[in-house]
This record gives sequence, structure tokens and C-alpha cells, in this order.
Amino acid sequence: MEVPMIKMRTLLPMLLVLSLGFGCACNKKKTDITPVSDEVNISLGEQNNAFAFNLYALADEPGKNLFYSPHSITSALSMVYGGAQGNTAKQMAKAMSFNLPAEEQHKAYLSLQQSLNALGEKGKAELNVANALFGSTTNEKFIRKDYLKLLRESYLSDLYSLDFSDFSGTAKFINTWVEGKTKDRIKNLVTEDHIRDSNEGMVLVNAIYFKGSWLNEFEPKLTMKDKFFVSSTERTEENSRNVEMMTARGDYRYAQLDGLQLLELPYAEEDLAMLFVLPDEINDMGKLLNPKNFQAWNKSLEKQEVKIFIPKFKFDLTLEGLSDMLKKLGMTDAFNSNLANFNGIIPDDTGRGLFILDVIHKAFVEVNEEGTEAAAATVVVMATKAALGPDSTPIFRADKPFVYLLVHKPSNTVLFMGKMNEPPKM
Repeated sequence: MEVPMIKMRTLLPMLLVLSLGFGCACNKKKTDITPVSDEVNISLGEQNNAFAFNLYALADEPGKNLFYSPHSITSALSMVYGGAQGNTAKQMAKAMSFNLPAEEQHKAYLSLQQSLNALGEKGKAELNVANALFGSTTNEKFIRKDYLKLLRESYLSDLYSLDFSDFSGTAKFINTWVEGKTKDRIKNLVTEDHIRDSNEGMVLVNAIYFKGSWLNEFEPKLTMKDKFFVSSTERTEENSRNVEMMTARGDYRYAQLDGLQLLELPYAEEDLAMLFVLPDEINDMGKLLNPKNFQAWNKSLEKQEVKIFIPKFKFDLTLEGLSDMLKKLGMTDAFNSNLANFNGIIPDDTGRGLFILDVIHKAFVEVNEEGTEAAAATVVVMATKAALGPDSTPIFRADKPFVYLLVHKPSNTVLFMGKMNEPPKM
């Protein structure tokens, strides 16, 4: 089965709005949920959480905010993983904590994406997960049809064929798609340099957007000015910051354990909740965050009356150095042009094999009295191994004075000769 890609060979400024309502070749939402076993669902959750916590340990910097979507990152890289082979695939699986057979892995991601989007369709929350591949028209004929089929059927991916020689136009088109999927919360995900450096490669993107109300919203009139201390242990004026503190009293799932407190705030969409973890020492969290503890924390939660104080906050962040973090987790060959094996996407014997150039992740979050708005996008820029190099085609542009000669070729005789200094009036 051949899966067509949307062709956009001429990118005009109009393309900035096309992702909001582009033609029928893009995937529509599917309400039917692909069935998978409970064991597969649990395994997928465990592997994604393991990666989430490993990434936290690498990304956490004392005194700095951190926010990211591990689901977005794993979804984007799982799409890439679908075309990885050999040692590249083994390293990716280990770095991402993938432990399911490939077929079940992709089927599980499909089921999860359908389930998440179905929650959004119920109307109690806005929730949308979307994937896309933006490929170069140069590589269109080289991309394996079974790989495009995998993206389309297992990741509900939109497929675009773009003119990657138009660096600006292609970057704008991709960024507009992301903006449309994230309600304008994630902007400028890729740059012209990413497209240029991809060497007529491809870009895979995951975008996720959520907006939901608390089951029990906070009373705005109870929100007060208060202090927030940037140190877990030193409650001094120097370490304090002014915040708007939301307050409430009611029955919540809560637990107080050795070294930390836990609070779960449910959303109106009952399948979603936010878990707050308040440790005695924030710098210890990298050691405490692991799948085993996470499971134990959830089991410890019990509904009881609690008085809560939660600051309002809003920020957007770029997860700096994500590619380096993935390399530290053991995913090295994928970034090496000589060692990367993505023959499942474009075979090396085409002379257009691929490697990962960069992985970029941006996220946005706002928490207030009404609920939460969050968005994130992950882009994997894949470059071709074949060096196209600069276009060496000579250009002769006669847009300044020139000399011309009419030559008899057999005798190599100049019959007429002149100079064009000023063009005649038309």
C-alpha cells in the first residue's frame, strides 16, 4: 500500500495559515481505540515514566525551572525508532527504556494517542496529540513505503513533501503546523539553519496540547499575595519571592511520607490529574524519581481533608541540550553520520541514508484558579549522509556591460563584434 505525501513544492507566505485547515490528505481524528492488553498498557507507561525520570536527573539544574513533556519526546523518537535497525535500534531502545517488541510498541502508542484524543472529544478538557513527517521532495522517492505506512497507521501522522531548498519557507511551514496544533503556545520550533543543515533530509514532529479545568476550581477571591522560597531549607528574605498563592480546603488524595508530601488535584475530566510532590529537599528529587517510587506514591494517596496552598505560575521553556542528554543515555550511533542505521526509513544503498542532526523540545505551562494549560512539541531533525555540497552550476547573468562576438566556428573567425553598455529603449 503506497502512502502519499502532501506535496508542497512552492512555499509562499500563504503557507503560514495552511496548517490550520489544510486539505484532506492529512489524518483526521479517529475515535475508535485500538485494543491492547492491560500488560502492554502498563509496560508502555512504565517505560515512558522510566525515560521521564532519567531525563529529569540529567536536565535538572539547581535553582532553575524545568518543564517538558516526556510523552511528546518519546512519541517523536518512537517514530524515528520505527525506522532504526541494528545497533542504532538497540541503543535507542535502551536510552528510551523501550521494552516492548517493535510491533506492540507502535500499536501501544497508537492506542494511547487515540485514548488521549478521545478524552478531548468528550468536551471536559481540550487534549490533542498530533504527529507529522516533513520530508524533502528530493528524498521522496527514497523513503520506504512501509515506513510511511507505519507513521500513518500507528502514529496517525500527517505526511508532507516540502521543498527543503527553500530554508525559510520550509521552516515557516513546519512552525505554523506546530503553532496550529498547540494553540499558538509553541512557536519557532525549527530554524532556517535546521533545514539548511539537514542537507535535504526530513523533520519528524510531535505536538501535544492540553487545557483542563480543576474538578474543584479555586476561588479567585481567596488568592493572596504570599512568599515563595527558592530554597527548600533556607526560609530567608533573600530566598523569598512574591507570588499569588491560591488557597482551598477540601477532600483531596494526599499522603505524607518520609521526606516528602504528595497531593493530587483532579481535573473535571476524571482521567486526568496533577500530582504535586513537595520534598524536604528539592535537590534530592533526581534520586527519588523512579518508576518504583512513583508507583508507591500513587498507592499511598488517600482522600482526606487538606488545606492547600498552590502558587499560580506560567512559563515556557526550551529543554536545552536534549541531544546531548540522549547521547549520555547511550543513544550515540543515531547522531553519528558514519554509524547511524536508519535503513528502515531510507536505505543506505540509495546514497541518501539518514542520521539525527538534532532533537529540540519546547514546552509551555500555566496553572491558575481555573485549571491548567500546557503544550509541548518535539522535533527530530534528520540529515542525509550524502553531502550535496554547494550548487556548482555556473551562473551567467548579463546584467552589466558586456562584449559580444559573432564567430564563424569552422574558421574561428570573428565576423562581428560589439559591446553592450546601455540597453536600447523598449
